[in-house]
Amino acid sequence: MIGVVIPYFQRKPGLLNRALCSVAVQAGQHPLRVYIVDDSSPIPAETELAGLSEDFKQNIVIMRQPNGGPGIARNLALDTMPDDIDCVAFLDSDDAWGKDHLNNVTAAMAAGADFYFAEHQREEDAQCRFAQCGFRPDGAAIEGTRDAVFWCDAGTLFRAILMRSPVGTSTVALRRSKIGETRFPTWLRAAGEDTIFWLDLLNGDLKPACGVNLEVAYGSGVSVFNHRTWGNVAALRTNLDEMQSQLHLRKHFARDSALLAQTKAHCRELDKDFCGNLMGCIRRGQWPAALVFAYLQHRPGAWLHLPAAALRGVRQKIQSFSS
Repeated sequence: MIGVVIPYFQRKPGLLNRALCSVAVQAGQHPLRVYIVDDSSPIPAETELAGLSEDFKQNIVIMRQPNGGPGIARNLALDTMPDDIDCVAFLDSDDAWGKDHLNNVTAAMAAGADFYFAEHQREEDAQCRFAQCGFRPDGAAIEGTRDAVFWCDAGTLFRAILMRSPVGTSTVALRRSKIGETRFPTWLRAAGEDTIFWLDLLNGDLKPACGVNLEVAYGSGVSVFNHRTWGNVAALRTNLDEMQSQLHLRKHFARDSALLAQTKAHCRELDKDFCGNLMGCIRRGQWPAALVFAYLQHRPGAWLHLPAAALRGVRQKIQSFSS
């Protein structure tokens, strides 16, 4: 039995319905149960079930929680699943699976894989994610998948996730027995909680496999990380989560000098972004003191980028007047 986990918070109708339809039309026979965790969504999950068959709707479980973010929502579903769920597949509510996704998942699991992920693309991107990351699987094709699913070395994948992750959450499926008590970190909300979850699992004895064909279309619904605007409090909060995530990766997973240098370079870029977003907040008349102090507690040197951020703001304003 496959348990499909969908955290749900959207302001635009129809997105969850699209995601659910993509589950309902999966090729092959896949016994499954869909767990929708309504994260206090402005559009209730129940309103998104139109057009689905009654048989399919009988396999949907809707749960609710106070708004806490996707990691906490996924944890609730993992904690709720009964013992007959032996594979967990993740899908965000504004994404859609291709019709062969679960076929490839089940083929990989039948061959002995514990961790499956696949190629995907965001609607605003010109390239698929594997091409963006320069990622290709380094193992043999899994028999019977027509060269669509390949083995991956766990160590190579671990490093790839740290450098520039090819893993998209909506493409991931995991063998339930390998998850155990591991959960998404609850101290992150806007960025990085999925990456840390994958790395925690890969620290064990998981056998990864991946699908090289495009299997998931990523949408543009509510996503704090991927569709945020700049120069506001939400962007600052995302900067804080990204920075804390990078510091955690550096402490627990950066195993050589190149990985350490990667996390340090990322944090320096986040410092610049943080100062740029802070200047945007100030121009809006906002002073999110708690976020500012929380960031600077970890990265006091970030202040050094504030003059450059202010200068960029002045230049942009001059350009807007002259255009």
